[in-house]
Amino acid sequence: MKKSKTITLVLLTSSLFLGCEDKVRNQYASWDDCVKDYQDASKCETDTTHTSGGYHARYYGPWYRPSRSSDYLSNPSSLTGRAIGVTRGGFGGSGAHAAS
Repeated sequence: MKKSKTITLVLLTSSLFLGCEDKVRNQYASWDDCVKDYQDASKCETDTTHTSGGYHARYYGPWYRPSRSSDYLSNPSSLTGRAIGVTRGGFGGSGAHAAS
């Protein structure tokens, strides 16, 4: 009985790590820049945070894998240059920001 529980735990843990692949998405200075890049407003997202200076909005395109960063369909900013940064996600990277 103990052996089957160990195997189940190993398989469960392995499947969790496979689903935690790093992804990135472009950050934009304006909603319009995001929509221009993706040609579809439903692919853009606004994140508004409240700070001591008021509200601050950030605009993001959809998530994609870093290995596809030169693919125009995944990352149109690779040609347009409209993105002002990249946000990283995935396992261990939630909330991390890095300028491009």
